Amino acid sequence: MCGFGSSWFFSVSRCARLCFFFGGGGGARAQVGVIQLFPVKLTQIYTLRPLTLCSSEKFMVRLNKNGGPKNPEKVDRLCALFTDLSNKDMKRDLYIISQVIRTGRMLLNDSKKGPAHVQYRRPYGCAVLAMSDVLQTISELKEEKDFVLKVYTCNNENEWYQVHDNIIRNGNCLSPGLIISLQLLRGDMELVRRENPLIFTKGVAITRKLGFPDVIMPGDVRNDLYLTLERGDFERGGKSVQKNIEVTMYVLYADGEILKDCISLGSGEPCFPEYRSFVLYHNNSPRWSEAVKLPIPIDRFRGSHLRFEFRHCSTKDKGEKKLFGFAFTPLMREDGTTLSDDSHELYVYKVRRSRCSPGFKPPSFWDSFIHDFLVFQRSSKETFWISTQLSSTKLTQNVDLLALLKWKAHPERVMDILGRLRHVSGEEIVKFLQDILDTLFSILDDNTEKYGPLVFQSLVFIINLLRDSKYYHFRPVMDTYIQKHFAGALAYRELIRCLKWYMDRSAEVVRQDHIQEAMRALEYLFKFIVQSRILYSRATCGMEEEQFRTSIQELFQSNVVISPVFLSVFLSFSFLSLPPFPPPAPLQDTSVQEEVEMMVESLLDVLLQTLLSIMSKSQSQEAVRGQQYVSCLLSLLRQMTDAHFQHLIENFHSKEELKEFLLKILCVFRNLMKLSIFPRDWNVMRLLTSHIILTTAQHLSPALHKNFAQSDFDFKVWNSYFSLAVLYINQPSLQLENLSPAKKKKVLDRYGDMRVIMTFQLFSMWQNLGENKIHFIPGMIGPFLGVTLVPQVELRNIMIPIFHDMMDWEQRKNGNFKQVEAELIDKLDSLVSEGKGDENYRELFGLLLLEKIEQETWRETGTSFVTSVTRLMERLLDYRDCMKGDETENKKIGCTVNLLNFYKSEINKEEMYIRYIHKLCDMHLQAENFTEAAFTLLLYWELLHWEERPLKDFLHYPAQSQWHRKESLCRRVIHYFNKGKCWEFGIPLCRELAFQYESQYDYQSLSWIRKMEAAYYDNIMEQQRLEPEFFRVGFYGRKFPFFLRNKEFVCRGHDYERLEAFQQRMLGEFPQAIAMQHPNQPDEATLQCDAQYLQIYAVTPVPDSVGVLQMERVPDRIKSFYRVNNVRRFRYDRPFHKGLKDRENEFKSLWIERTTLILSHPLPGISRWFEVEQRELVEVSPLENATSVVENKNQELRTLISQYQHKQLHGNINLLSMTLNGVIDAAVNGGIARYQEAFFDKDYITSHPEDTEKITQLKDLMQEQVHILGLGLAVHEKLVHPEMRPLHKKLIDQFQMMRNSLCHVSLHELKEELPSLF
Repeated sequence: MCGFGSSWFFSVSRCARLCFFFGGGGGARAQVGVIQLFPVKLTQIYTLRPLTLCSSEKFMVRLNKNGGPKNPEKVDRLCALFTDLSNKDMKRDLYIISQVIRTGRMLLNDSKKGPAHVQYRRPYGCAVLAMSDVLQTISELKEEKDFVLKVYTCNNENEWYQVHDNIIRNGNCLSPGLIISLQLLRGDMELVRRENPLIFTKGVAITRKLGFPDVIMPGDVRNDLYLTLERGDFERGGKSVQKNIEVTMYVLYADGEILKDCISLGSGEPCFPEYRSFVLYHNNSPRWSEAVKLPIPIDRFRGSHLRFEFRHCSTKDKGEKKLFGFAFTPLMREDGTTLSDDSHELYVYKVRRSRCSPGFKPPSFWDSFIHDFLVFQRSSKETFWISTQLSSTKLTQNVDLLALLKWKAHPERVMDILGRLRHVSGEEIVKFLQDILDTLFSILDDNTEKYGPLVFQSLVFIINLLRDSKYYHFRPVMDTYIQKHFAGALAYRELIRCLKWYMDRSAEVVRQDHIQEAMRALEYLFKFIVQSRILYSRATCGMEEEQFRTSIQELFQSNVVISPVFLSVFLSFSFLSLPPFPPPAPLQDTSVQEEVEMMVESLLDVLLQTLLSIMSKSQSQEAVRGQQYVSCLLSLLRQMTDAHFQHLIENFHSKEELKEFLLKILCVFRNLMKLSIFPRDWNVMRLLTSHIILTTAQHLSPALHKNFAQSDFDFKVWNSYFSLAVLYINQPSLQLENLSPAKKKKVLDRYGDMRVIMTFQLFSMWQNLGENKIHFIPGMIGPFLGVTLVPQVELRNIMIPIFHDMMDWEQRKNGNFKQVEAELIDKLDSLVSEGKGDENYRELFGLLLLEKIEQETWRETGTSFVTSVTRLMERLLDYRDCMKGDETENKKIGCTVNLLNFYKSEINKEEMYIRYIHKLCDMHLQAENFTEAAFTLLLYWELLHWEERPLKDFLHYPAQSQWHRKESLCRRVIHYFNKGKCWEFGIPLCRELAFQYESQYDYQSLSWIRKMEAAYYDNIMEQQRLEPEFFRVGFYGRKFPFFLRNKEFVCRGHDYERLEAFQQRMLGEFPQAIAMQHPNQPDEATLQCDAQYLQIYAVTPVPDSVGVLQMERVPDRIKSFYRVNNVRRFRYDRPFHKGLKDRENEFKSLWIERTTLILSHPLPGISRWFEVEQRELVEVSPLENATSVVENKNQELRTLISQYQHKQLHGNINLLSMTLNGVIDAAVNGGIARYQEAFFDKDYITSHPEDTEKITQLKDLMQEQVHILGLGLAVHEKLVHPEMRPLHKKLIDQFQMMRNSLCHVSLHELKEELPSLF
């Protein structure tokens, strides 16, 4: 039995693989054996809690020095299934603890060569893995997951017993590690075997819990004694150093025979006849804390005892292990009970040196020890401690329980034994439940008259024990026992007799405790009675049937207050002859029909009233009672035919009575849908309940339509009916899409799709409403919309047209359908965000409604509304997919921006707009996009006014005036701009806030905001800010989300992010995308393909604030901000050659294709990227390009030189040196010289008379560059270090050559060709 919880799969690798499973059941912490790099054994470790809370046995492997299995046959077959972990255990601290024990010489650094003559087990290292760190990861996977365990060595062997404690706290010296593969498997052993057959082909070792699982099923037999070697205190014995102590343990039978294969060091390895502890070096007070399992046969337990031998181990290679003492303990006491679960101190008996000859052994059993008592004296100064824990379904440590199980040994004490059963603990009773029940019925068979009442009382006590929440999960064990193991064919007679005796006296006795106990046990008493009668009938071919029925009828006629259990039993016996499942065919037996009719008249209303009372309470005990009453109600409704329902309706004397009845039964049905009356995994019961409710609703709907429609319309009854139908269709147990194909087929074969049947019923009832439909607008829009979102095509086809009906009726009454529009949009947002709806629903919604609206006079507004709703659904579905998946922040932010803009521009839903503003702001803050968060919150700020109009509490805002909310928002926005270093955007808000404070005479706040404004100016001048780069991104292909598909954006990069890093980030966010390697616009095939293509290249911002950039006295820190902020236009240049390329001077034919991208919003804004709204494409001639290049270089030089002149850049002048060298050297060897050659040539001037002004402009810019370079060299001369003077001289020489070349241009030729220039 693997338990009812979860299972785990582990695998640990070094050269070979070592696989672990962790299975369902109980316990606090997991324990495993250990692996090392030497020939090893795996030892018991324990957790941070007392031994009684340790979770599992050990799993043991033996590895060679290379880390592979010592047994080659076990390669890739080192697996273990750790069983019996329950769901409760999963919530506690679990650790995998792996201990490494080496086998070899005493000291690891021993220099002796060759194999050791004597092998010792020595502690080496320990590894710990906290399951809380990995549980969530493995819970979501269906395959193995690798984890690395670091092995820590223990420098102080005295601390070995708590080395895992130390690791968890801080860790020790690190040594080689282990790789563990872990997988979580849920279910019992049978289910795990069925679903994971390959795992069991690896020779998996079943590793059980220390103790019992939460539930012990009948037939589960176990007899394991777990013994832990705790500690010892031994004398030094005249030695100068302390001893190296090894403990050897044997299990011996009464005759002195050593029991074979009764000691297990861990699963995965065979059992041994002896156990040897590991040795702690020079330690007279060793603490081992090493556990072993003793699987001793039950028939050999009595009379067996344990013998422990203590030896000193020499460090010499050929030294002997010298026996100096021993201890022992019997396993069972004289009274038959076993050794108690506790720590035990054992006497240590000294062995004299004269007796320590080779081959000497201590006495092997008790009699021999008594004979040699004078020889073996107890050492008063030495002690030895062990602890034991028994996990047995056949042996007990309780005297009273043992007396009951062995009652035949003392039949004269049976009365006393039965009376003392109540003193036995509940844990012992549930552990031995099957044996106890077998014993009770055996006693009953022995003497019914004498022992009957006491056996009955004992049975009632056990049944009521299982009602306790602590033992409630053992009820299935009792059910299994009754069905498969109970053999008391005659027990029903005495049980009925005793039960009737109690019922007859229920009204007479003043103290009724024992009677109430019997009533509480009725359910299982009747199960025993029924099963006993079935066994008797099988054995006797149905004899005494009439007497049995008579006794049952007399029992029901006893004077007892009705209870749900009694009522359910009564109904069960009443319908004993009817088929139990599925719902029965119409009954022909008139007497049975009359009985059903009688019960409907007498019980139905009582049941409904009782259930309404119970369902109004939430206690768990009431829920249990509710199950019983619901079962009674369902049993009754299931037997009712059309005639019964017809008769029921006709028996009501007035419509008020009928209305009251309908409201009651519809309310009960709704509560059955909402409340968890039955456990989630009771699928059969839930389906049967749904079928009965559906059938009942079909029978009652004609009465509703007939009596409460048209002029007698009653909103309350109709609303109750529609609410039930909506809850019914949406209930989880009917969502067939979530079932496996096999289960889905079974449900459809038996019941059909009950959702569709109820939907037809709902639609039919809606159509019967006529003009009263208006009463359900807008109240039923949300519930009906939820129904249409159920992923069932037929259901959607039925329900979606109802929205057209609602629009039509509101249009008739109000001249518009504003209510339908508002409610539909509000509910659609919340329902889609809950995970409902899909792309197919969006298409079907638009198709069906547009088809209906086409015939209406209001089709224009209707079509517009439906189109808007379908577009909203596109965005909502994209938003949901981004939010629920492992999508990046950029995707989530982009999707939210898309939805937010839609609510503002197309639907104008201010509340939803504000909600998404705050969702977007939170995303930006999480991504540390503080500037974007400020711009986002600014949208809400702009909606408010500086006035005292009160506002209700909304989101996280309290109820306050509009002025105060706008003020608090302003402060937050200013704070975010400050964190984003965009002080220029925060300053106008500071001024706005200052104006408000000044007008309110709030000088304290005014002072604060003015100081903040001043601080922002200081920050602008003093703090360094990086200029971000901008990237154009195209998303092409139908596989992209709607808000990205076939669109292009410009994105503001992060600090220090360059093109290569940005490309890698985008490809990481869209791993399926293919990067396009060219900047050309994609063709139609690319746009429509089912793939993802990304096109990325860098773009240059074109600032709008040109004025401030042209002002010479403005510091560059200020200009830098305006170059890259509040920018909507971005430029991308692509060079190309028009015509033939001039091989001597490519500048003559070098044209520029300049693409300007205009965005929908400036950057930065509410997002780090915005869509390209417009593209402008121009071609720049070679002369215009040259002019632009020289002009930009002049501006760059002017800015740099100004910074050095005003000492904004201090110290190092390398930047100035490199810039001057680059411009002057290019002017001499190319650059300006090439421009002169290309555009000041006589032939070019003659052939391009239209470029006269441009040539003049280029010449002026060149002369200006010469002047700027002269200023730069003058500054350079002042700042240059003496060691860099040669470079400065070189720059002066090259500058002179550059100036001469410009002056040497054929000016007289230019005068002749272009006299206007001069």
